[in-house]
Amino acid sequence: MEHSPSEVLSVFGDEAVDKEFADWLAQSFLELSEPELMASGRSGGRLVSAVLRDLRPGRRGGLRIIKLVPARSGTESEPHNHKAALSGAVPGNENFISGHLVELDDRTSRLGDYWVMIQYPAGDGTDAMTTLAGLPTRRLPALVEEVVKGVLGGWNPDPGTGTTKKGEAKGNDKPLSAAQFVAKVLTVSPTRVPRLREWLDPWWGPAGDSVWFSLEGSSRILPNPLALEEGSPLSRCPVRLALRGHAHGDLHPGNIVVPVRENTSPGQFWLVDLGQYGSDALLARDPAHLLMCLIADEFLPEMADRAREELLTALTDYDPDCTGPLIPQGLADTVTRVRRAMIDWGARHHFNPHWRYQWYLALHACALMVAARDRYSDADRWWFFRLAAEACGAYLRETTAEGPKDTVPAVRAPWPPAPAAPARGVPSREAGVPAAVAPSAGAGRSGAPGAADDPSPAGAAPAPGTGGPGGFADVLAEMWDVFAPVLGQLSATPLGQVKALTVEYVGRRATDFELTLGNPQLTMPDSAGAEEGREQVLERLRQVSDPAENLRALLVHPIRRMEALARMQGRPVELRALVQALGDLLHEVRRALKGL
Repeated sequence: MEHSPSEVLSVFGDEAVDKEFADWLAQSFLELSEPELMASGRSGGRLVSAVLRDLRPGRRGGLRIIKLVPARSGTESEPHNHKAALSGAVPGNENFISGHLVELDDRTSRLGDYWVMIQYPAGDGTDAMTTLAGLPTRRLPALVEEVVKGVLGGWNPDPGTGTTKKGEAKGNDKPLSAAQFVAKVLTVSPTRVPRLREWLDPWWGPAGDSVWFSLEGSSRILPNPLALEEGSPLSRCPVRLALRGHAHGDLHPGNIVVPVRENTSPGQFWLVDLGQYGSDALLARDPAHLLMCLIADEFLPEMADRAREELLTALTDYDPDCTGPLIPQGLADTVTRVRRAMIDWGARHHFNPHWRYQWYLALHACALMVAARDRYSDADRWWFFRLAAEACGAYLRETTAEGPKDTVPAVRAPWPPAPAAPARGVPSREAGVPAAVAPSAGAGRSGAPGAADDPSPAGAAPAPGTGGPGGFADVLAEMWDVFAPVLGQLSATPLGQVKALTVEYVGRRATDFELTLGNPQLTMPDSAGAEEGREQVLERLRQVSDPAENLRALLVHPIRRMEALARMQGRPVELRALVQALGDLLHEVRRALKGL
């Protein structure tokens, strides 16, 4: 069917796909109106909210979510896996499937290199909805606990074990080794391990092939979490009761939809993006991956070094209670609830302690997944790599595996960097925004504000104005260390993952620095351009406060935030304004430092 350009409704923003989609709608006796592009997270597809009318007798229409996803060769399609998830009812899990998986329309079409899916909106139609990634952290512990209880007990009332998949012969059903367990979780993306090796190679070199290692300056010996081949310590550990069943396969905060209203039950949640669903998946993966994503996106960037060390210890302890005075309370509560929900589910089936040991293997694999994602800072990626190593070590200790018999190589970590001059690594300014850089050791090495209840980084330099005026160069260097990593974070983070606390911290520190630079007792150098540089930096500091407050007001207002996410076709103006203001400020800081 031929259409003139004026007849084709722009739905996906691709003229050829829109024409094919218009033909398919006509052939399917469907009419579509009021399409609106939605934020689509990291799925690689495009989401459109639209009103769909079904012209067939007795059929009803309404608001629908139209999803355009790439048709990847060599894998089951997302429509196939979504339908399989909805069809995977067994006695006892019917309520979970009907109440927590987003419903799929029975019509799916292949349009060139894409699949078009029609989904019903998540929820029961009574409340505005948002993802877990867009919620205040105070709501996370109870919600995440209910999600974990649901994907384990609600979806899998009678889990299976072993290595044999449905339809395969059961003659050689040997237990998985621990190395195979980790590898099976990782092989959803087989390039993860090579990417990690490439990232580590500049620091480790040949030592990266070692099965065991220690860090320079430490006598602690750790297993290399990338050593999964035959002959590695994990390859010699059989995993008894490798529990399998129905699993989402990509469970992260952006794939969990909940009501915006705070007084709703934690049990009200819906899972979306079921393209990685499996009916015979390793069940420890989903809870561990969800927790790792929450830590990476919501908590870790704002945690200082000592808090990070406490969290490493808590996650790899046999005791599920997450303790440590520097760990943010909301995170500690979430970790404890997740681990207890997993243990309680295993206890009901008498699967413990074998099931409890699988926590370490899932933690190992999912921490490596996060470490392989280059959208995170080197500091955060290195923390997750260390977590994988510590989890691997904890599993080996619990299974009484033998440690190394020979001397192990000492390797240098890619983080923290060696101390250098304050203005080191200052990037060139492109399109008004400097590239993200790592903060110096004096910035708490977290790449962002400190713990959740106190945004100031523990161990960082005193806030300006609190310790008396220092030198102009010192203040400029501290400003770079404070704002450059935050700018890098804001430049690379979707609106749904930006935290109001981070933005509030930016505004407060800008005011503090303004007071410090304006102090007449500030020690100034003799260089001719120093006073002019101070005035320029002060002017840029004054231009940070308003956009920071505007963005904070958007983030703390659930309805405004949800509306911004729903209509977003790019980054919202409030976020762009703050990124631009910080970029302009750091440009002036760079100029002032160069003039000293």
